[in-house]
Amino acid sequence: MNNVNRRQFIKAVGAVGAVGALGTTTAQAQSTKTLKFGHMLPTDQVHHKAIALFGEELGKLSKNTIKLDIFPSSQMGSIPEMLQSVQAGSLSMTMAVPAWYSSFMKPLDAFTLPYLVGNEEKLRPALEGPLGAQINKFAEPAGFKVLGYLLLGARSIVNKQRAINKPEDCKGLKLRVINSPVYLATFRALGANPVAMDPSELYLALQQGVVDGFEYPLPDLVAQRMYEVSKFLSLDRHTTDFFIVSTSVKSWNGFSAQEQGWITQAMKTAADWQWKEQPQQIAQALVKLKTLMTVNEISPENKKLFVDATKPVYAQFEPSIGKDFLNLCIKELN
Repeated sequence: MNNVNRRQFIKAVGAVGAVGALGTTTAQAQSTKTLKFGHMLPTDQVHHKAIALFGEELGKLSKNTIKLDIFPSSQMGSIPEMLQSVQAGSLSMTMAVPAWYSSFMKPLDAFTLPYLVGNEEKLRPALEGPLGAQINKFAEPAGFKVLGYLLLGARSIVNKQRAINKPEDCKGLKLRVINSPVYLATFRALGANPVAMDPSELYLALQQGVVDGFEYPLPDLVAQRMYEVSKFLSLDRHTTDFFIVSTSVKSWNGFSAQEQGWITQAMKTAADWQWKEQPQQIAQALVKLKTLMTVNEISPENKKLFVDATKPVYAQFEPSIGKDFLNLCIKELN
């Protein structure tokens, strides 16, 4: 073979090799799955960081064949819109508290009942045990596959008018609540005028006087700077909340068993970190809020007044929640 032919041969082989490499790269790119995770929180909040950790772990376990794109701060719509998108399979994943999921699964209203959680340390074991098993049974017929749980914490009353120490202090206050019949009934029982509203609208509503106050977990109150448009924080801790992270059953069934294992393992890693981190965030938020607002604890005697005032709410929603599931929740969380 002369020099010219040798050069042509080497060039041809190189071209074939390049095509082969390109074909491999294209095939790899085509096999990469990109998942979209939408949520309502800002990027500096611990739940967003937990979802970012979930994405990192998923990338490692899958050797980057599964990629997670995160869309925070309601970029993908309101909470109900994101849940509907996940249910339909047009959004891969989202998270919301049980009150939002109850539109699709009425028994989950149990977790919104006032003063249900008597011992917060029991919450995660219950969710990963008997209660979680029941939630899964409710979720899958509704089109959702539960991937895990993230702690939110106790919710308390915040307003611009006065400190809340007894139920009568709530009388006449326009309080924003999640669009949940249980929340609406609870705060009506306390004498307030509850207003259902998406959290993305809350800051402006407070600023303009559309509502007098709201009820929120403490880290969210700090992260969303709601202390700028409110004055009093009363620690009644009426609900201990958590996020349910989900995908659709259809999307879940589209993953291989190995991919499902990666997703489950990555979510557990993220949840383990978040459940340890969130109590610290709550404690730090309370310290900060005491420098920015008037904060009051509610005495055990007065707390009983709140419990007694809202007892009829349990009877009202027992038929739609189901007596057996309600009793299980009371047993597991007290």
